[in-house]
Amino acid sequence: MRISGHEFARMCDATLTGAVATHQEMLEMIKQAKKYHFYSVIGQRCYLDEMVEKLKGTDVLVGAGCSNITGADPAEVKANFAKWHLAHGAQEIENIMNISAFKSGLDDMVVRDVRAVRDAIGPNVVYKCILEVCYLNDDEIRHACELLIEGGVDYVKTSTGKAGPATLHHVEVMSEACKGRAKIKAAGGIRSIETVERMLDLGVERFGVGLESAIKIIEEANSK
Repeated sequence: MRISGHEFARMCDATLTGAVATHQEMLEMIKQAKKYHFYSVIGQRCYLDEMVEKLKGTDVLVGAGCSNITGADPAEVKANFAKWHLAHGAQEIENIMNISAFKSGLDDMVVRDVRAVRDAIGPNVVYKCILEVCYLNDDEIRHACELLIEGGVDYVKTSTGKAGPATLHHVEVMSEACKGRAKIKAAGGIRSIETVERMLDLGVERFGVGLESAIKIIEEANSK
């Protein structure tokens, strides 16, 4: 599937979540989000109020994560954090699957965790949950997709991008497992319009890409 830079931007959640990301860089992300019309931005949560205020009245949404990088926060903590983000203006919520519980075979705990956030935010807020596919084999990816769907997600997301990249194979396995019951968001290691277009062909509907790489992909798409 061939797409333009603008079409990619309207599928892209531009991110700036590194530990050393600065306030000035956040302001630059807001500027670029307005210029390129990214679907949403996700930044350091300490700047959430400011991001929401500066993007008010634009076509750019503000997303937020409700879990630490391991996904191992108690479900109640995630649920309360998700509600806090919504109260401060976030419009989409991302969770991270409790990887420890999943690897321990505690399927009920995984589903309860995912469902707790869904119940906290209600049925109308877009809700994504991250598998962190670099830690999972194919059978685990398939099973995790089933658990997340049972928990009520809108999107199953490949990765945070902090632990390892998402591959075309990961996306293919997820697409086959979800069978249209949940949408797929790819993130982690996406650096070219070619990768984006191949992932679209496999069923991806949203992308999470660091701001710098997202702009490069837009420029690459527009130069084709």
